[in-house]
Amino acid sequence: MKAKVKDGQTMADIAIQEFGSWEAMIAIAQKNGISITDIPEPGTEVKLPDGTWNRVMQNYCKNNDVSPATARDNGNVRLRIFGEEFTQEFE
Repeated sequence: MKAKVKDGQTMADIAIQEFGSWEAMIAIAQKNGISITDIPEPGTEVKLPDGTWNRVMQNYCKNNDVSPATARDNGNVRLRIFGEEFTQEFE
């Protein structure tokens, strides 16, 4: 089996999407001859190993089209509690 990499997906994201567990990323990386820290290019097809890591979560991810993408660059997102108005008012 193979999986097509989506934008922003890491090896752990693919493992969760396909097997319901990040622990599968080691087997995926080995099967593809890459490192677990590699971030594959979007559109790349990665070979998937045989095996089951977390069947309940795997079924949930498949049935609900879960495809995490934690490597996306959200540089414009500000992780702040208060907005600009609050900051300017209390400077």
